Amino acid sequence: MSEHANENIAARIWRWIGLVQHGILRVFGLILILIVVISLIGGLFGGDDEFEMAEGGLLNFSPTGVIVEETSQVSPGDAFTSALLGGGTPDQILLRDVVEGLRLAAQDDEVTALLVNFDGLVGATPAAMHAIAAEMTAFREAGKEIIAYGEYYSMGGYMLASHASEVHMHEMGGAMVNGYAIYRTFFRSLLERLNVTVNVYRVGTFKSALEPFLGDSMSPEAAEATRYVFGDIWAAYQARVEAARSLEAGALQTYADTFPELLARVDGDVARVAQEAGLVDSLTGRGAWRTMMEERFGRDEDENRIRASNFLDYVEARRPEPSGSGDVIAVINAVGTILEGDGDGGVIGGDRHANLIRQARLDDDVKAIVLRIDSGGGSAFASELIREELVLAREQGKIIIASMGGVAASGGYWIAAPAHEIWAEPTTITGSIGIFGFIPTFENTLAEIGVYEDGVALTETARAPSATGGVTGAWADILQQNIEAGYEQFLGVVGEARNMTRDEVDAVAQGRIWTGAQAHERGLVDHLGGYDEAIAAAAARAGLEEGEYRVKEFVEEADPFKAFLDMIGLSFVGAVFDGSGVLPGGLFGQAASQAGAELERINMMTDRRGVYATCLECETFRRVQ
Repeated sequence: MSEHANENIAARIWRWIGLVQHGILRVFGLILILIVVISLIGGLFGGDDEFEMAEGGLLNFSPTGVIVEETSQVSPGDAFTSALLGGGTPDQILLRDVVEGLRLAAQDDEVTALLVNFDGLVGATPAAMHAIAAEMTAFREAGKEIIAYGEYYSMGGYMLASHASEVHMHEMGGAMVNGYAIYRTFFRSLLERLNVTVNVYRVGTFKSALEPFLGDSMSPEAAEATRYVFGDIWAAYQARVEAARSLEAGALQTYADTFPELLARVDGDVARVAQEAGLVDSLTGRGAWRTMMEERFGRDEDENRIRASNFLDYVEARRPEPSGSGDVIAVINAVGTILEGDGDGGVIGGDRHANLIRQARLDDDVKAIVLRIDSGGGSAFASELIREELVLAREQGKIIIASMGGVAASGGYWIAAPAHEIWAEPTTITGSIGIFGFIPTFENTLAEIGVYEDGVALTETARAPSATGGVTGAWADILQQNIEAGYEQFLGVVGEARNMTRDEVDAVAQGRIWTGAQAHERGLVDHLGGYDEAIAAAAARAGLEEGEYRVKEFVEEADPFKAFLDMIGLSFVGAVFDGSGVLPGGLFGQAASQAGAELERINMMTDRRGVYATCLECETFRRVQ
């Protein structure tokens, strides 16, 4: 008789579940082994290809994804969420790779021309766009051609394409150079319907991070600050593009303001509007354009395409070996939201980044530290941990230089404050000096379905804030006083570092954001310039001569097994959803993604004290297209 003959139904079902579970684990194990074997074979036999410049010296740069300061490993869970909402996780292109590649190509006699197509560019900060545009201008000044083609030009894509020698566009395309607009999703009415209590404690007239949860529209103060900052960025955009295309001053403002009238004159032909406004040189179908390029640069018969080499492959192959020896300028990238702990998946971990700074501080070869920041802030406590390490490094004789990328606001400015010099791009988003506390509670929501919380507290403050029970009057007073003290601490940090009085800092603080140029005028930034200028400033302050030092990035050593599991997760998500997601990728999917992004920013607020130095809207600015 079978040993399982006397099992009851429940036992049999449980045993079957166990068998299925073991079967799934075995299948997963086999798949894991197969992936490892394939990876090893690829590593052994797939790395012998050497880069060869295409005959004719043409490079092709068609970026797909976002241009970033630092690539980040995305966890399988985050990738799954992105795929579920549609669109998947975009590829990442390093800004330094693009800048370095253009500089190398400009000086390389083998390179004659560059083809660019920015249809796949998802986004980048305005500061990144301006940095690339400047290098494209230098490339042309070296006597080389840039030919741009696009089927649709976004704001960011056109900013770069306008610096080409020739700008071509599809006959059914368009150049949507309509200026900047920043909108957010507001939840107050929904929260009221759900009876959610939003407990907010803040300081700063312009601190608008939590407005989506406090109202149904932007406050006048937030609208004023945003319009002022983006007015500066829009002016910089117009000046650069109009100069590149030899357009009259104000041409782009007219183009955006009168687009409906311009469209009516050409019977609704969007492409002709762009051509007649001088934004593009010719309207050409894809096939005709390819034929034209093949006639000029040759055709790769094997690949059935224009004869050209991949730009990013060129950068990787031709990048020079690091020069210099002995003394070191340490570069530490601080990119993403500032969180407590080590952080993962493209964030700044208070513990992790403080430890990186400590490593550089204790390294006798390191003479200077350049902190490259692209962050809208986050946890006030984590920001302070990073600042403390920078102060210690400075006290021990290390030169500290802060280099602001696209965004360095709120906590991002907090960690920049101890620097000997702060460098920012003119279009960097910075400032937002202010803090807040945020505790949503659901006592009224639960009461709707008959759920209540009750108990005994032996002191007025023994009962801590609770998501299910709310915030007592005593704790509301504690939290507000804590926030006000934190704001004063923030003012003190800035005032001491910038040699400003408390009132002088307060006058430019109150949570208000500024561009780098505006911050420079107000004493919050020392110099306007990019990464290279910051490195040069660090070398000069440390008394280092060119060729006598090396630049070294300090990064946490990655766990190879974890990275491998991340890769498997991302590959699995990509294979299952193929970038389309369960939700539609159209308007509904976009709306879901936008709302999800707002909620995700709140979800990342994990400061143990509930105190945040963050500019939530600045995360939007980090991905302006």
